[in-house]
Amino acid sequence: MQAGAHKLHLQTPMPIANSIRGIARPHCRRSTTVFRRARAQFLVTLAALASAGACAEAIAKSADPSPQAIERAVEKLLKTHPELVLAALNQSQQRPAADTRDRDRQLLAASQNAIYETTDSIVLGNPTGDVTLVEFIDYRCGYCQKLSTNLDALIARDGQLRVLVKQLPILGPESIAAAQRMASLPPGDAALAAQVHQRLMTAESLDAASLAAIDQSLHLDAADLRAANRSLGEVRVLAERLGIQGTPALVLGDTLYRGAPGSEELSAAIGALRLAAKGAAPRKSAGPSVPAAAPRKSAALPPKQ
Repeated sequence: MQAGAHKLHLQTPMPIANSIRGIARPHCRRSTTVFRRARAQFLVTLAALASAGACAEAIAKSADPSPQAIERAVEKLLKTHPELVLAALNQSQQRPAADTRDRDRQLLAASQNAIYETTDSIVLGNPTGDVTLVEFIDYRCGYCQKLSTNLDALIARDGQLRVLVKQLPILGPESIAAAQRMASLPPGDAALAAQVHQRLMTAESLDAASLAAIDQSLHLDAADLRAANRSLGEVRVLAERLGIQGTPALVLGDTLYRGAPGSEELSAAIGALRLAAKGAAPRKSAGPSVPAAAPRKSAALPPKQ
């Protein structure tokens, strides 16, 4: 998951540095022979990742083929060329990242209709814009709030950007209640949806009294919980299908962002989508075709911790 995201189930992986230290200095008793073999195997693998040719040359120069000799040869190589360690670690991290991107592209391609469905979304910006960005939010997510400021600025600068906001409440009962309030608004009233969305986004609290105050000030009817829960359930199913476990999450073209990307990164990605669309077809939208009909909802920002 990218930095800047709330996650329902957070697991902290052991840092690579700790893994290396665990091999270099085992903290439990074990056979010296087993340890030396494991350490030698680690060093050989590390060097092979960084520079297979250099590793082979170093080993070839050693007349002793024993694991101890191989370890000494590889260790000498890494001390002489410490940059190989960084190169190996970078390469080992890039491989799973590339695999994740490929898997995300496949998942996004298989769920296009659900991703760009507007009946469960708030529509911001230009409803018929040439680039569509889809955002999954929780109204209590502080990262979503910060991201909303960047999105507002992008929308103000880019008259052709369309943003779909989907509710993914994961931070408890207050998140769910706020999402139900938003999801139960009558369809077609973009101005009302924008007002409610803004109020929920900036509310200091989302407890029952705060939601009741918003309802009263905007003269809202009682929430239709059955319809709201059906809509929220569809979004949750979509999020699970895409492997989204936290908020915010964004879909832009064939890229899934887990966490909040910076405004410059988003601007560059939007520009790249437009260039790609022009290359494929002069008037093709960077996303699915967008109907001219008024959206069900329209609003302005994302949530709060």
